[in-house]
Amino acid sequence: MASNMSRLPLIHIPFGLYSVVSKCNNDEFLFNTPEKFELYIRHLIECKKELKFQIYDIVCMSNHVHELYRVSAQTTIAQILQRVKGFFSLKFNKKFGRTGHFWRNKPFYRIIENEEYAFNTMNYFHWNPVRAGLVSTPQDWPYSGYRFHIMKEKSILLSKLLDRLPFQLYPPDQNESARKKTAEILCSKRLRFIGSDLFRETMKNKFRAA
Repeated sequence: MASNMSRLPLIHIPFGLYSVVSKCNNDEFLFNTPEKFELYIRHLIECKKELKFQIYDIVCMSNHVHELYRVSAQTTIAQILQRVKGFFSLKFNKKFGRTGHFWRNKPFYRIIENEEYAFNTMNYFHWNPVRAGLVSTPQDWPYSGYRFHIMKEKSILLSKLLDRLPFQLYPPDQNESARKKTAEILCSKRLRFIGSDLFRETMKNKFRAA
């Protein structure tokens, strides 16, 4: 697993916002019990203490995970994902008597321009279980940051992991075109950056990334 992680392209924006999607190997439904989800959350809490990153949101589906990180000046997203994903694969396999890769290849991350696109990204995350037909409203999905951020629940396990937002989620004046553009980018398999046309073009030219 570690060899896949080491090939992550190094695009480091100090204190940058990163949207990450990680898919289970062969699209297996490996997060199929609360125990397995909780194992991953507790692992994330340990990694966060060690690497000093922030994590604003998570939505864990049965076969993939969406996350929103803010990196530090020194710690890169590649380092975070190496520790979070690679070590969890070993921990999961040991606990449940499993062999082989847990994750499919390497996680895919996108760099987010600013807070507006960050909360649009979170909105997309929160509605993922609804779009998949698993629940009727975001609050019904237990493996999501929605209940922490929107419903202000403090007793759930995620309250020990997630950071409070330094910006208002779903402001009344949010830009509808920006929300739609964020969703289009997140649905794409190729676009690396989330933001305005100018931001995406600037970042592509700077890092020569798709």
